[in-house]
Amino acid sequence: MRSHRLHRFATLTVNRLLVIGLIGWVMVLGFSPSELGERPEPEVTIIKAAEVNPNPYQQEYEEMLYPTVRIETTDGIGSGVVIETTDKHGWTQILTAAHVVGNQSVVEVELYDSTVITASVVITDTVKDLALLHTRIKSPLKRGDKGVCYSARLAPKDYTPYIFTPVYTVGCSLGLPPRPSAGIISAINTDSWEVSSPILPGNSGGGVFTTNTHELIGIAVWVHTYNGQLVTTMAGIVPIQTVYEFLESVESKESDSINSMDSIDSLDCKERR
Repeated sequence: MRSHRLHRFATLTVNRLLVIGLIGWVMVLGFSPSELGERPEPEVTIIKAAEVNPNPYQQEYEEMLYPTVRIETTDGIGSGVVIETTDKHGWTQILTAAHVVGNQSVVEVELYDSTVITASVVITDTVKDLALLHTRIKSPLKRGDKGVCYSARLAPKDYTPYIFTPVYTVGCSLGLPPRPSAGIISAINTDSWEVSSPILPGNSGGGVFTTNTHELIGIAVWVHTYNGQLVTTMAGIVPIQTVYEFLESVESKESDSINSMDSIDSLDCKERR
């Protein structure tokens, strides 16, 4: 009997020592006995979505490509460039070549986002081969909405051209959506400049821009031919000084033109299907 009690006492003593030792280690490690029964909180790892790199040429898009429009008439397809989104009368102004619109009084204009609007031909000058269109979008729109017009910046009136100046010609080549072609100013004539950036059918009326400032320096209007073939890298543009002269002549007649266009005061946008 005494032996049995001693064995029981020894067993209890060992168990107590093990418990005390375990508690001691837990306290050394920074836990309290009351925390032994608690389950640790799971760790949450936050993974951020990869950042989308911005288009490195977004500025070129907005200053040269987006202002370029596709003009469709009963006689064919050409190009134009928005030069002012809202003038003092609330009109959006589009510059193009006179031979693009011909004798049309109203044409369809397709913006960069495929929105199609109706525009009125305000005035044409067949000598300068320039024409001005007016349109008015029905409700004010914010950038990024369908139907927003981006406008090109005109180079200063005293802009000086130099041969070898890098340029972009932007237009609706072959009636396709606007696209740029690169070249240089290759010749400076009295009433026109020539560029080596290819100009194809459908480019007429589109803008020519400097590569460094993206300013409009001319309107594409013709190409040389040789043995009946188009020489697309020998193309003529209406210089920016002539563009200013044309716009100033339009401004002097503007009040009469505006009064004659009240019938299309508000034009809806429609998307080409």
